Amino acid sequence: HKHTAPTNIIKLMLAIRRLLNSYIQVGGDLTDINDSNKENSAVEAPPPEHDPTVVSSLLEMVVILWRSVEKALKQNEEADKYTTAKFGSVMAKYFQVFQDERSTAPLLQMASLMPPAAVPTFSCGVLSRLRRMDPRAASAQYCHLLDCICSWGQTADVLELVTDWLSEALPKQGKKAAKGRRVQILETVEAKPDLALVYLEYLFSHTSAQEKVLALCQGPLKQLHTVLGKWKLVLYTHLSATTEDPELPRVETALNAFTYHVRLSAHLQHNLTEGRDYLLSVEDVAGWVADRVLPFLRRLNENDAEKSQQLAARITESFLSVCRDILLVGLADDAFKGQVLHLCSLILLSELGYMCIPAVLPILKEVVNSCVPIDISQDQENPEESSAVLLGVVANIFQKIIELLARRLKKEPEEGKQLCQSAAPGLTDFLQVAQTWGKAPLSGVFSTVFAAIVVEKRHLLQKITHPEEVIVPQSVDDMPLLSSILLSVVLKSPSVTGAFLSEVGSSLDSEAISSLTELAAVLHVLAVVKHSGRSKGDWKRAAVSVQQQIHSHAVSSVDGSDIQRVIYASSVTTLNEILEL
Repeated sequence: HKHTAPTNIIKLMLAIRRLLNSYIQVGGDLTDINDSNKENSAVEAPPPEHDPTVVSSLLEMVVILWRSVEKALKQNEEADKYTTAKFGSVMAKYFQVFQDERSTAPLLQMASLMPPAAVPTFSCGVLSRLRRMDPRAASAQYCHLLDCICSWGQTADVLELVTDWLSEALPKQGKKAAKGRRVQILETVEAKPDLALVYLEYLFSHTSAQEKVLALCQGPLKQLHTVLGKWKLVLYTHLSATTEDPELPRVETALNAFTYHVRLSAHLQHNLTEGRDYLLSVEDVAGWVADRVLPFLRRLNENDAEKSQQLAARITESFLSVCRDILLVGLADDAFKGQVLHLCSLILLSELGYMCIPAVLPILKEVVNSCVPIDISQDQENPEESSAVLLGVVANIFQKIIELLARRLKKEPEEGKQLCQSAAPGLTDFLQVAQTWGKAPLSGVFSTVFAAIVVEKRHLLQKITHPEEVIVPQSVDDMPLLSSILLSVVLKSPSVTGAFLSEVGSSLDSEAISSLTELAAVLHVLAVVKHSGRSKGDWKRAAVSVQQQIHSHAVSSVDGSDIQRVIYASSVTTLNEILEL
């Protein structure tokens, strides 16, 4: 159909219409909609009954063809009116006869392609159907109805319904609340906040619908934004409650409304031609999370409910997820980035802040991504340059993350292992972005990774009590857990591996690594890198730096313990293998 003239496509649509009409003429006289001439009507007798599979396929064909000529019809008013009138005259009967589920979807799509006046019987009841919809309804039951509403320019009506439901479902206070509840008894349809949020999800996740919503005047959107913001109070009530309140809206509803409040702030900020009013709104929410939510990220005592701890983590992670999206689409200015990084710091300082590490890492990645390396290279003499300051904070937060991972592995090995595995994708993405800089302040990121690996491996070597325990690792799986996770992340990318080995070489040249166990730890790392086949030139240069230092430990190892002598001998053997001597 892409290579067919619009006129011919419309003729084909009308031919399909005649075939569809033949199905609905069975059992009744529908001469008013039978527009075929005598010659055509004599060609084939109407089938005795319609086949739902055939009918639904024909309807789907009409929708596809109509959409292909939609632009052409808009440019030809006469053809548009003719086509709409032809299909509009039979739509009521189509809805009456073709009631199987597969036929309903294309019928609703066809209705969305016509003005509401062309399908009056159907269009006048769409909003009512949305209002009466079961909150547990599948998306197929409401998505096409929402498409119709949006295409007919009635988006404000749906938004008003959503706002009303979300507002009515909020807990009322005092006598005014009691009076309000008595009035609501007269309502024919009770508030459905979960369905309101489902409608919002659909409206904002489909481009055409989203454009219609955001094209509305600011009044309804601001009202919705305000109502969504009030759900923070419901969340806090759930956080601080020691027992369940059956009168309170569900915690899932409150959390979704909270998330949509922040998401709507981002959409509205994107629509602003100037100012940062809605970024400021998100920053206010960040302050609320810091003041009201983070205090619940603590160890449980007898007065605490475990659900509060878990809910606090979910609220924090949900907020950070939307902040990541705001950074990703380029809406954030430096002030916003600074506020979000400050919140990340406060999260990690919380007693159980480590639970949110997988949500913090994407924030660091997007902040780095938003700072172009050329910014700092042009102005290195100004230490207060905003990008340099932000990246310095990022490097400090990353260091804190590695410290927390190491601490959890030491205190709770199984929990620490799960945390490291959850953090691995975020670590991978962050290091991939960080390596593009190759200079301060982000070079410190690889220094942190290298130091963590060396410290963990050195600690393991120092704990050895028998010479046979000195074993050179052949792969990341042979390394202690944190080192294994970090090295597996590093070795996923040649460029990240190169940046890491460059930091290894710099640390060795600066003699920051000097003891025998530290040099042995470095050689174990290089052995793993060698077996991975990555960055041959880089690990050989690092091995040469080790070679220049390790022979100074030959005398001390002779005078030392058996363990020291075995570590030294093993290190020399490993070094010779790496350098292929």
